[in-house]
Amino acid sequence: MQLYYAMITDHKGVEVLRLKYTATAKHSAFLANKYMESCPPAQGFKIRKLIIDASTIADIFNAERGY
Repeated sequence: MQLYYAMITDHKGVEVLRLKYTATAKHSAFLANKYMESCPPAQGFKIRKLIIDASTIADIFNAERGY
């Protein structure tokens, strides 16, 4: 499974905030643009891809149920 997220960066390109995970890079870019419009000190953003395998997802669900 592929998930995407946007990292909001400062003037040096250092990550200062990570936005929520989305299903597409385009949606992450949309969220980053909306955030930057409402927060003038934000200087830019980077889109990152996170790949999660099925066993990791199963571990997360099992941890929530206490298994």
